[in-house]
Amino acid sequence: MTFANPSQESSSAPFQVPQLLAGRRAVVTGAARGIGKAIADAFDQAGAAVVRLDINASETVRGCDIADEESVKRILAEIAAEGPIDDIVHAAAIGVVAPLADMQVADFRRVLDVNVIGAFLVAREGSRHLHRGGNLVLIASQYGLKGWPLWGAYCASKAGVLRLADALVGELAPRGIRVNTISPGSVDTEMVAATTANIARQTGSDAAIIRASYEAAIPMGRFAQPQEIAYVAVALCSGLCSYVNGSNIVVDGGELSR
Repeated sequence: MTFANPSQESSSAPFQVPQLLAGRRAVVTGAARGIGKAIADAFDQAGAAVVRLDINASETVRGCDIADEESVKRILAEIAAEGPIDDIVHAAAIGVVAPLADMQVADFRRVLDVNVIGAFLVAREGSRHLHRGGNLVLIASQYGLKGWPLWGAYCASKAGVLRLADALVGELAPRGIRVNTISPGSVDTEMVAATTANIARQTGSDAAIIRASYEAAIPMGRFAQPQEIAYVAVALCSGLCSYVNGSNIVVDGGELSR
């Protein structure tokens, strides 16, 4: 498997992911699409044996509702019974965009249930099965570092993920397990496209105009491709980053630098 090299925008030359994770076994949540799928694909390319989890199950993806305690406990226990787990990358999340004055409590709570409680459940159950030399990587967001209009629920949830990871660092380091987070900016995914269209409907604007305004705020002038987030996850779980612990890697094309 090879990936298009997003750093070569004028070239279709493929990028071969090095075998940095050969012999490791990884679990990736949210692996049916978007960033989660890209991470699972990159881990596979890097030599890891990958177990893919998502609420939308398929022939290659096991079903798991990360907001449901029993679902998370059951699936991770099953995976651990099949063999050791070296790395867990938690990418599953949802977003609801709306002015907070108009948002229903049920919608806000659902975002927290999936994004924060889900991260807690994956981290809790995962930590019970990870061993020395293991990694837990939580996908957060630049929106967890700065508030954005219409994204209040998502911002609050991703800020919670970042602080959860901070707490876990000291708890898991004595066991030889590293905990890190990745905070992507705008990424070309189905979720971002859907939320952009939703914002356009709510504001009476055009989705293309909204996307262009987002791109204008990024020094690199474009959205990230999902594999650009995936490569960072591969590096964090490899020997290249053996002393990286408790870090939040912002992957946003320089947007927060402005």
